[in-house]
Amino acid sequence: MQIHRIPQHAPGYTILDNGHVVRKHSLSWAARGLLSYLLSLPDGAREDVRTLAAKSVEGRATVSRALRELEAAGHYVRRTLRDPVTGQVRTVVSVHEVPVVGKAVHAVPPLPVSPAAGVPGAGVPGGGRAGSPSKEVRAKEVEIPSVRPSEKLTAGMALLLELGLREPRMALAGKPLCDQAARVEGLLAQGWSRSALMGIIAAPLPEKVTHSVGAIVAARIAKVPAVPAARSAVGGPRRHECPGRDGMCGRPVAFAGQVCDACLSDSAGGR
Repeated sequence: MQIHRIPQHAPGYTILDNGHVVRKHSLSWAARGLLSYLLSLPDGAREDVRTLAAKSVEGRATVSRALRELEAAGHYVRRTLRDPVTGQVRTVVSVHEVPVVGKAVHAVPPLPVSPAAGVPGAGVPGGGRAGSPSKEVRAKEVEIPSVRPSEKLTAGMALLLELGLREPRMALAGKPLCDQAARVEGLLAQGWSRSALMGIIAAPLPEKVTHSVGAIVAARIAKVPAVPAARSAVGGPRRHECPGRDGMCGRPVAFAGQVCDACLSDSAGGR
C-alpha cells in the first residue's frame, strides 16, 4: 500500500490537513478516523478490510462502509496491474491525503518483479504452481472488493456517489447519504430518469452558501415531484433554480442567476 502525504513532519507524530481530512464534513466520522489511521502508516504498509476490522471494535461492516466512502472521495485508490514478466495480476492500493478524482487518479508505477520469482513454471492451471509468486501477491489477490456482493449499492446511492465525484462539494456520506439515496430510489421507481434527477440535483450552487451543502442537496431532492411530468418536459432544457433565501428557494426560473418574483418581493419588503 502506497501512502501519499504532504511534506512529512517530525517523527512520532501524525499531523493532518484540516480541510482534506480532519474537518472534511462530507466524510463520516468513521471514514475520517480510518483515513487518519491509514495516513499514519509508513509507505509500504499492508492493510485490507480484514486486518483493519481485526483492529477495530466497530467490525467489518463499518470498516467496509468507511473504505467505500474514502474510495468514492478519492482518498483510497485501487489499481489492478499485470506483471509483464509473470502475467500475475495484482491490486495496488494507495492512500492520499489530498484526494484524487475522476481521470486524475494517481498513476501507480508497476511493482518490481522479484529476481527469485524466475520464469513461470509449467504447473497445472489453477493448481497454484506456475512460477513462484510471493505471499504478498497472494494476499493482494484475495483482498475484499470495495463493494461486497451482499452490500451492493442501490441505484439511488450510486447516483449520489457519482454526484460527489463530479462535484466534491456536493458529496454526501454516512446517514445523510443513506437517507437521500432512499428518496432518490423512490423517485427512480416512480419513473424519473437518472439523467433528469442528476440535472436537478447537480444544478450549480449559489455564489453565497450559508446553509450546509448537504441541506441544499436534500432540499432539491425533496422538491422533486413524486411523479415526473410528460417525457418532453423531463428531457427539455436544463432546469435553473432561484438562488434566493441563501440558496434554499429552488423555484424554477428561466435562466441561471435569476431571482423569482417571491424572493424579489421578500427582498423589497425587507428594505
